[in-house]
Amino acid sequence: MTEIAHTLLFLVRDKDDLAMADLCLGSLARSAPGALVVFYNQGLLTNEALRSFANRYNLRAEILGRGENVGIAAGRTACFEHVWANFPEVAFISELHVDMAFPMGWVSPLLAFLKRTGEPMVCPGILTREGELHPEGKGKKVVPVVPLYDLAALCRLLATLTEERVVAGFVHPVVHRSVALREVGGYDLRFLKGKQGFEDDALLLGYRYYMGTKSGWRPKCLLSVRVFHATLFQRMFLPDKELEFNRNLSGLITQYGIKGLLELGRIHGEESSFGALAAEMMRRLSGGQSGR
Repeated sequence: MTEIAHTLLFLVRDKDDLAMADLCLGSLARSAPGALVVFYNQGLLTNEALRSFANRYNLRAEILGRGENVGIAAGRTACFEHVWANFPEVAFISELHVDMAFPMGWVSPLLAFLKRTGEPMVCPGILTREGELHPEGKGKKVVPVVPLYDLAALCRLLATLTEERVVAGFVHPVVHRSVALREVGGYDLRFLKGKQGFEDDALLLGYRYYMGTKSGWRPKCLLSVRVFHATLFQRMFLPDKELEFNRNLSGLITQYGIKGLLELGRIHGEESSFGALAAEMMRRLSGGQSGR
């Protein structure tokens, strides 16, 4: 039985991106031979070329999309719905990126954590291209040189960066409990009309309400697993990114309101700007009312 389906938005721009995708798929196939991967083709390669590329690896590849960047929320939603419709036995769904690399056995502790705790989702810790450990070490470079394209050396390094600890935080990759993801509706495309930005926050709010605000639920990272994720490898270089961010922010506020922003401030903690954004919106509303 297939226990987990991996979803991957396949957006590549050039040979460097393809080299990273090769590292991603090669390491995934090495860590979990025959793994089910649902691709959404978002650019550069045709579906036929993507099929040929995917067939190099020992993976079960399902390919969606037509080589157009429809955005993160729309692409992921299509992948989720494909899994729910065609692989109903799948209990867990991951969100992967092409700028990741995976050590052996990385997914098993994450699934065990979800089964043991009843959490709706969990993340590993990550090592970034800049040599930072997220979520616990943002802004602190602890690895001087990351052996980016040497998988064996990279996996040895990742193994030295694990610890038996669970911390509050959110990074990608993320593994969802399929029934919980479906219950909260995944990414709601009625509100998330931009190609990128704030879709993770909308989903986290969905889980916050699903678990009950009284519980104080926050996303968690299992640091006994460490995965490489370059982070901001591609999306920050796409055109009109600020416009797309603002479209999704507007959708987030329309869907969840100021209360949702306050909850996001509690989810993300002290470093979050959501609390300040909520306060600014309340000041504007108060000022508008006093002026009438």
